[in-house]
Amino acid sequence: MRKRRWVFAACLMLLAAMAGTAQAACEREEDHRYGSWKTKTSATCTRQGHQFRYCRNCDHWEQRYTAKLPHTPGEMTVTQAPTCTEKGREEGVCTVCGRTVRRSIDKLPHAYGEMTVTREPTCTADGRGEYTCATCGRKKAETIDALGHDWGETVTVKAPTCKASGTGEQTCLRCGRTRTVKIDRLEHVWGDWTVTREPEGARRGERTCACTLCGRARSERFYPEGTLYEDMEPCEDVIAMQEKLRDLGYYKGSIRSGTYGELTSGAVARFQKEHGLSDHGVADGETLAAITAAWEAQTGKTAVDVLDDEEMEHAEQAQTIGK
Repeated sequence: MRKRRWVFAACLMLLAAMAGTAQAACEREEDHRYGSWKTKTSATCTRQGHQFRYCRNCDHWEQRYTAKLPHTPGEMTVTQAPTCTEKGREEGVCTVCGRTVRRSIDKLPHAYGEMTVTREPTCTADGRGEYTCATCGRKKAETIDALGHDWGETVTVKAPTCKASGTGEQTCLRCGRTRTVKIDRLEHVWGDWTVTREPEGARRGERTCACTLCGRARSERFYPEGTLYEDMEPCEDVIAMQEKLRDLGYYKGSIRSGTYGELTSGAVARFQKEHGLSDHGVADGETLAAITAAWEAQTGKTAVDVLDDEEMEHAEQAQTIGK
C-alpha cells in the first residue's frame, strides 16, 4: 500500500515538473510554436468561418474568424439598362442561400461620331474640332495641330559661285509667307591638266589646271599612271610586284598588306641597279616591265598564267564554300 502511494506521488511530481518546464518554455509570446489552423466552422456566404490553432509546447491556443464567402448568383437579370450617363442595375438569386444579389453595371462609352471642324487650322495656329455623342448629345472638343508652312520651290535671288554661297526665296503655298534660304556654293569644275614639268626617276612631275567656272588654278606633283611608289595607298599591284621581287630574291618583307614601304623601295632600287636602271626606288613603267620580264625568264611563267591560276584558286574556294 505504501509502495503504491509512493509511486503515485512520484508520478504527480513528474507531471508537475513537466508542466513547469512547458510553462517556462512559453513564457514569452514568441516562444509559442503553433501548429496549422484547424477549421471548426467553415465560412459561407451568410456567416464567417471559425478556426483554431494550438501551441506544440504548452496548452496555449488562439482563434481567428475568416471572411464570408461571396454570394454565388445564378443567371443575372438586368433591371435597369446602363446608358452613357448612368449606371445600370442587375439582380439574381444566390444558389447557396437564396438571397437576392444586386449589382451595378458600368456606364456605356459615349457614341461619338465623326469630328466636326469648328475652327480651321492655319500654318501657324491650331484649329478646333468637336465630337457629339449620338446617344446623349454630349460634346467633346479636340485640338487640331497647326499645319506648318508648305514651302514651294526655291527662287534664286543671288546665284551661288565656287567662292561664295547664294541666297534664294521660298513662298508658302497656303499663306503666302516668304523666307530667305541659303544656297550652297558650287563645287569647282576642273578643266584638263597641263604638264609644266615631266616626271623623271624619283622626282615627280608637276601639272596645273583651272576651274572652268571661276578660273581658280591648282597644281599638283604626280607620277605617270601605273607607277608604284613609297607611301602610296596600299593596293593589289604592290602585292603582285612584291611577290615577283620575292621570287627573284630581292624582297623578304611582308606581302599581305600591299604597302609600299622602305623595304619595298630598297628591293626595287637593288633590282634597278643590277639591271642597269637608275636606282631611285620608284617602280615606274620601265622598272615594272623589267621586273616582269626577269620573273618570267626565271620561273617560266607569264603574268597571264598567274592570273589564270588565281582565278582557278578562287573558283575552287567558291566550290568548297558552296559544299
